[in-house]
Amino acid sequence: MTISVIIPVYNVEKYVRRSIESVLAQESADFNIECLIIDDCSPDDSMSIVRDTIDSYKGTCILFHIIRHEKNMGLSAARNSGIAAATGDFLFFIDSDDCLFENAFSTLVSYLKVHHSVDVILGNSLCLEQNSYANAPFGNTPVLIEDKRKIFELVFNRQINRNAWNKLIRHSFVTENNMLFDVGLLYEDVTWTYKLFSRVSSILIIPEITYLYENNPNSILHTPAERSDQMIWSLIIIADSLLKHQPVIHGKKTFFAAHRLFVGHWVLKALDLYDKYGASADTTTYLHSFRRILMKDAICHVHPLLVLYFLVLFPPIRLFLKCRLFRRCHYLLNRIINKLS
Repeated sequence: MTISVIIPVYNVEKYVRRSIESVLAQESADFNIECLIIDDCSPDDSMSIVRDTIDSYKGTCILFHIIRHEKNMGLSAARNSGIAAATGDFLFFIDSDDCLFENAFSTLVSYLKVHHSVDVILGNSLCLEQNSYANAPFGNTPVLIEDKRKIFELVFNRQINRNAWNKLIRHSFVTENNMLFDVGLLYEDVTWTYKLFSRVSSILIIPEITYLYENNPNSILHTPAERSDQMIWSLIIIADSLLKHQPVIHGKKTFFAAHRLFVGHWVLKALDLYDKYGASADTTTYLHSFRRILMKDAICHVHPLLVLYFLVLFPPIRLFLKCRLFRRCHYLLNRIINKLS
């Protein structure tokens, strides 16, 4: 079998050698690796470092392809280029400031030999800065989930990694479902993984660490003051898209409250950014219009608890979120609504 590894590269000269070397260290006779490196017109020395690192490889189990964009197109477009060029049985995304843990692919493939038909395997990840684990709530044993309701519960409770990286994903599933990333958005992983988990029949969550996440302080999402307007706009587009895709199980829409709370989570993130940095007139109008749509939706569905909860999207109740005690009550209300619904 072949794993297609997709690595977009842009302004990561400090990290990219470590990332590529971690792929080189995965070489095994049990599988082949197709490593697709997308040069998104990086202005620094990232690609020189990539080529130098690739040239040092003397093995035969890893095949490298460099795909160069003619202009900078962003992370989503880079990943889409990788998907279009991939020929492997499975896809695996790596951000170029992160890296694979030792024997990551051997570990994932060993589980695949037992669970032949699983659509997605989620490895555990370690955040290097915070020393925290992504799959901590699931303990030390692998968890196979084939119940769609359980998958949605994990998504809405935010117990499942919403990033595209560190997932071994069946390639045929991605192509058959036209699973492409939305170009031009920040937080693009949110809608992509929501679509992924909405459609898969099974996921396997494993306890072993397969990925090391670098909390890069220079990444776009860690420099909000410079891109706040685009971040707010992206969050509302994401919330709008999510609102239109309530879960359907056995032909019936379900998880109304949990789904709306999940949508509201991203609106609250947008409002937090708006309070700190402001936004353009168009973005402000879009933000205020969407929160009214969300409230109207809760009223039309006659859900009093949800209506009460969504008051936090509006002044003067929104001002109380600055108080730590009120914020804790707000999270408690979120959990109560989820439980009662």
